[in-house]
Order: sequence, then C-alpha cells, then structure tokens
Amino acid sequence: MEENEFIEEEEDEKRQNRTFIILVAVLGGVLALGICAFVIWALVGNRWMQDRIQAQNEAIQATNTAVAVAVAEAATAAAQPTATDTPAPTDTPTLAPTHTPTPVPPPATSPPTLATARPTATLRPTATAEPGSERPPDTGIGALGAGALAVGLLFLLVVVRRMRRTA
Repeated sequence: MEENEFIEEEEDEKRQNRTFIILVAVLGGVLALGICAFVIWALVGNRWMQDRIQAQNEAIQATNTAVAVAVAEAATAAAQPTATDTPAPTDTPTLAPTHTPTPVPPPATSPPTLATARPTATLRPTATAEPGSERPPDTGIGALGAGALAVGLLFLLVVVRRMRRTA
C-alpha cells in the first residue's frame, strides 16, 4: 500500500512540473513575440514619428532664421539715418530793410548709434539647444525605474515559487 501512495505522489509531482514547464514555455513565447514586435516597430513602424520630428525641427529652424533676419533688419534700420522733410525756401518780398536778428539754426543731428537705437518690434527670445547637447526627452521609466521593476518582478517570482512549493 505504501508503494501505491509513493507512485501516486511521484506522478502528481511530474504533472505539476510538466504544467510549470508548459507555462514557462508559453511566457517565453510571449516574450519572444513582444521582442519581435518591438524590433519591427523600431525598424519600420515609427517612420511617421521620425518624419514628424524632422518636420518640427525644420519649422523651428525656419522660425529661428526669421527671428535672426528680423533682428538684423531692425539693427540695420536703426543704424541708418532717416531723411527729414524740410520745406524748400521761398522768396518773400521785403518792403523795407529791417534789422531783426535771425535765429541761429539748430545744429545738425547725428545719426542714432546702435547703443541709442530702439528696435521697432519686440522680439521674444526662443529657447535653442546648444549643438551637441541634445538628449532624449525625460519620458518613460528610465534606468532606475527599469531596475526597480526588474527587482520587483524577481521578488514576485521567488515568492510565488516558494508558495507553490509549500502548497
């Protein structure tokens, strides 16, 4: 009778091991499919994202160029003297000579310098990144988050395995 119980326990243990191996194989297959899907997406599927980022970079570059041109034009316009409209002298008949003092004309004004020139338009500064300091945006879980997630999953695996052995 003890022999029958030993054989039944051994068969039950083999059945549990077989189930575990099947579940591990299924999870491994799901992981492999996920990795393949990611590789396909990275190589083919995200072209639209790269195109969108490229278009956005071109728009930013065009805006920066327009701002630089506007600043240069404002500086050039402020540095050039402006012509003043002075009326032409007219002949006025004099009836009798008079000795009235003539006012001294004001001295000619010098053209404005860059230090005193004011821009005609208010320009808003734009944030630009220095070349070579480009880094990916701060999205996702990061390296620390991925490490914590891996440790947590490993802990869960150990706990479930111990619970399965005691049951």
